Amino acid sequence: MTYSLSEGSVEIIMSGGEYDSPVIQVLGHKKIQSRGEDRIRLIVSDGKHSHSLTLLNSQLNNKVFSGELSNYSVIKVDKYFISSVSKKEEKRVMVILNLTIIAPGTEVGKKLGNPIQWSEDMAAQSHASTAKAEPKPAPTPMNTLSKTTASINLNSSVLGSQMTHPIASLSPYQNKWVIKARVMNKTAIRTWSNAKGEGKLFSMDLCDESGEIRATAFKNECDKFYDMIQIDKVYYISRCQLKTANKQFTTLKNDYEMTFTADTVVSECMEENNSVPSIKYDFMPISDIADKGPDTILDVIGVCKSASDIQELTAKSTGKLLKKREATLVDSSGGAITLTLWGAEAEKFDSSSNPVVAVKGARLTEFNGSKSLSCLASTIVRVQPDVEEAHRLRGWYDNGGDSMAMVHISARVGQGGGNAEWMTFAEAEERRLGTGDKADYFSLLGVLTFTFADNAVYKACPQEQCNKKLVDQQNGLYRCEKCNREYPNYKYRLLLGATVSDPTGDQRVTAFNESAEVMLGRSAEEVGRLSDYDKAEYGQLLDHVKFKTFVFKFRTKIETYSDEAKLKTVVMSAQPVDYKDANARLVKSIKTLSGVEL
Repeated sequence: MTYSLSEGSVEIIMSGGEYDSPVIQVLGHKKIQSRGEDRIRLIVSDGKHSHSLTLLNSQLNNKVFSGELSNYSVIKVDKYFISSVSKKEEKRVMVILNLTIIAPGTEVGKKLGNPIQWSEDMAAQSHASTAKAEPKPAPTPMNTLSKTTASINLNSSVLGSQMTHPIASLSPYQNKWVIKARVMNKTAIRTWSNAKGEGKLFSMDLCDESGEIRATAFKNECDKFYDMIQIDKVYYISRCQLKTANKQFTTLKNDYEMTFTADTVVSECMEENNSVPSIKYDFMPISDIADKGPDTILDVIGVCKSASDIQELTAKSTGKLLKKREATLVDSSGGAITLTLWGAEAEKFDSSSNPVVAVKGARLTEFNGSKSLSCLASTIVRVQPDVEEAHRLRGWYDNGGDSMAMVHISARVGQGGGNAEWMTFAEAEERRLGTGDKADYFSLLGVLTFTFADNAVYKACPQEQCNKKLVDQQNGLYRCEKCNREYPNYKYRLLLGATVSDPTGDQRVTAFNESAEVMLGRSAEEVGRLSDYDKAEYGQLLDHVKFKTFVFKFRTKIETYSDEAKLKTVVMSAQPVDYKDANARLVKSIKTLSGVEL
């Protein structure tokens, strides 16, 4: 069989020209180390010239290691770029980004043609002959601009698409490149102070059609570029330092990251930018997330079926007040998962219209077997994104998907933080939940049959980060033993004791502030004032909530009091019944028990 190579393509490419999809042969390969990274260096031939300064993009290394790409293989180069490397003299390197193997080396079995080695001297001779043939134009103000001025005043008219490099091709061994990238995300300015000094920084996530990369600006560059760079705009960026990415601070799929320097040049691209994607997602079906391990970084898209109210908690390490909101996402795979939003993202999130939510770079967490997603500082959340997957999900949910039975990954039986399938008290007892070394969790559809009015509300420390019960000093002041301070004011907190029943039994439970507020339908402040100033209405309130039905999530554990072991059950959450969901569960149970399709 004969193979046709693109004769002359090496000369054109290495002389600075362009050649679309050249067909060349691999004559040799060698593994080299570049900045601690394995790279594959190739000797390639077009039948007329051979060239030894050709590198594979590291993502293609596997083709060599597996034997798929070997000596004498004939390949079509689908995508490449030329990089300049300066040591004693500047040399051009061809970096192959993507290729197609036309024929394996074992099938070809020999060198095609009689190629001679291409050198930089040949390129110089080619340029010299061209210069003799064409008269030089008269000097103009543009010709006489200094190199420094020309390189600083980068703009979209000077930087055409043919002059830019794909993000996927960047690596530390390059020293001359320009990328055209869209800003996917930008952090707020953060400051630091330690023994070495103090400073500030911000980071941004950039993408183009080939990939994505994190860029960080420190100190002076932080001041210079923060206001200039805006999310979703496209910029030409050059002269940044490239280094191995610190995966502790970035979740992007790139082995490298960029740092802005004093020489960094950034120019906004003012032309049409439809070719540059806004965000590169790699969505995973929610049902597949159950098989992934903790700390996996994922992209997910789903319809927000429900969301909790804002919750406040105190970080143990810093004492800082944190705000979070938990949203349940569902998709057409039949899976559901809890996504935890933090800070401003949690505060502004609105689930009232069941929006489609796309999340890039969320971390999978696991606690006692229950898996959920949590947003990081680098996570990108988009509500109602204009992407194909979002439109498809919207159509699915609005046309019956909302009533589909879901498997909730964030709710597992026993030590799983909850249960997608509701259990009864009899089933919980049969499974001996709460009797192990760790607490167990389960969900139940139950009725609030009794509430204990005594001590259902107490006066707590007014400090946001402290909920300790105060001691009345009987002098108009209240003492907090935890804070070791006295206060003239206080806040009300709920600690509601109650009995919950279902058709198989009942259980004494304790509900803390947030859960108790849902069950009573009143804030702790309102209940506290009724307890202090209107005992009759206070009593009526607690009677009124009896026989209301909720979907409870319980935490249960055997605890010892005065050498007596008792099962303590705490209400983690109480939600009003979604009867559409409840009916779907009931129908499913009937089908399972009877084997009859309804």
